[in-house]
Amino acid sequence: MKKRRSVLSLLLACVTVIGMGAQTVQAQGNVQSGETAPALVVSMDPEDYSGGDVLVQYRDGTFEVKTFDGQTELETALKEWADSGEVSLIQPNYTYESTALSTGDTLSSLQWALSNDGSFSMEDAASYPVYGSPWTISGIQDIAGASTPMPLASELPSMAGVDIGAQEAWSIYGNGSRDVVVALIDTGVDTSHPDLQGSLWVNADEIPGNGIDDDGNGYIDDTNGWNFYANNNQLYAGTEDSHGTHAAGTIAAQSGNGIGISGIARAGRVKVMVLKALGGNSGLGSSLSVIQAIRYAEANGATICNLSLGTLSNDPALYETIAKSSMLFVAASGNNGMDTDVTPCYPASYNLDNVISVGNLTSNGMLHTTSNYGVVSVDLAAPGTYILSTVPGSYGFMSGTSMAAPMVTAAAAMVYTYYDTSSPADVKRTLLSTTAPLPALQGKTATGGMLDLAAALSVPREQMTGAAFQLPSGPNAPQIVTSQLNMGETVMIAIRVTDADGDLCTTVYNKGALTAEQFQGGANGIPFVVDGGGSNIFFAKESDTYSFYARDLAGHETVVTITLNQ
Repeated sequence: MKKRRSVLSLLLACVTVIGMGAQTVQAQGNVQSGETAPALVVSMDPEDYSGGDVLVQYRDGTFEVKTFDGQTELETALKEWADSGEVSLIQPNYTYESTALSTGDTLSSLQWALSNDGSFSMEDAASYPVYGSPWTISGIQDIAGASTPMPLASELPSMAGVDIGAQEAWSIYGNGSRDVVVALIDTGVDTSHPDLQGSLWVNADEIPGNGIDDDGNGYIDDTNGWNFYANNNQLYAGTEDSHGTHAAGTIAAQSGNGIGISGIARAGRVKVMVLKALGGNSGLGSSLSVIQAIRYAEANGATICNLSLGTLSNDPALYETIAKSSMLFVAASGNNGMDTDVTPCYPASYNLDNVISVGNLTSNGMLHTTSNYGVVSVDLAAPGTYILSTVPGSYGFMSGTSMAAPMVTAAAAMVYTYYDTSSPADVKRTLLSTTAPLPALQGKTATGGMLDLAAALSVPREQMTGAAFQLPSGPNAPQIVTSQLNMGETVMIAIRVTDADGDLCTTVYNKGALTAEQFQGGANGIPFVVDGGGSNIFFAKESDTYSFYARDLAGHETVVTITLNQ
């Protein structure tokens, strides 16, 4: 992992210095019995003595720092000390810097996810609120809410090196190469938060507050995004928007401004488009609000989309919307503590080329017990437990895969803006091919590793091919199998819809014997969903004829018509 590489570098540096010293020792011939050994001089080159500072160790073990203004004076002193017999070691007075996160932001020491030296403890953060995770399984909703305080986790040990390598990544990144817009589809965001100023996307074609749709996109005064939950331009409604505010801070809170935290994305290259699709005290949303937000994001220039939301219901409309999008979607895997290879959680479990599914890693390198996992359906893990970020008017800790996903989203944004020839598909491949392996993730995620941003930014530029995402299409049409069970006055219809190519996108039904053409691509029908195995059950009290229709992304259509027997 990153820390091991740093230790190795340090060891190599020590060998180099010692080797240099051996080559520059000023020997006065062979040392005879009773004679004093010559001093060990690490370097006789004045250029190696920064600021003219020389550290001298005397034979009695004491040290002294001597400072010289000129090179000639320094060279003379080095030779005299080497021959004096009173000095045992002469070397530069090296400068050391802390390995802690260096941003100038007041709370950066509590951001273990960015730089973890093993000392993080919630006891050090008692003055900041810790939010709970009241996620329930009902509809589309956020995965980690923001209302119930949790007990301090002082018993949770941290392990040095379990972080995303932010400090090294920032050194590599510099000022980046281009800009990117990240769509945050979540609750709203406290757009007035001091640490988010300059980090939010601004619709340059809209004049704020004039009550006019200046850019003609159908949304009035959509300055920083849109509220699809309430269908207005109010992006912040109070504490119900803590979840989205937290995610926005993780991605792009201002760094080095002397306050609060540091977002992962640097140099002003990444702007967050606020798209509120979830709301209320429970953080609920709907298929329509999320789909509308995705379409808005793509129409207004977003390249990467964060989805810290989920449901156990397979949503064909959302699936098709994501599958046909050119954006990269980073989705939270869910907080059920279950194997999503067996019980999928959507949209993270959609087997789509443009989706990354993220699990929740703790500061000790373990997958959190509530995090969903799956060697096929979850790609990687990222820090998501006790993450400090922005909340309305302040800062707070949250835990969940909702906190892990924005880590990967921010990393994706940095990779995209660093490699100016990369495509979103390149970004996904780069992030997944450079994870840091962790024993706890073996057999739990597809990569068996955690996000390593520094490694992702170290990939050779020629590996960026500009490739596009591939739609999951193939030669196979969907298959529909039905069966009936007469239950007296009621008939139970069991239906199973499968697609060998994994690109099923539309399932509807209607009364009567309809052809595929009459279904109009699914527009003339009543939508229904199927579970992870493709199954659903209907109950009918009337003897009638029904047609069931399925379509995949390749355009293959299948219709099955049945007549009920009572």
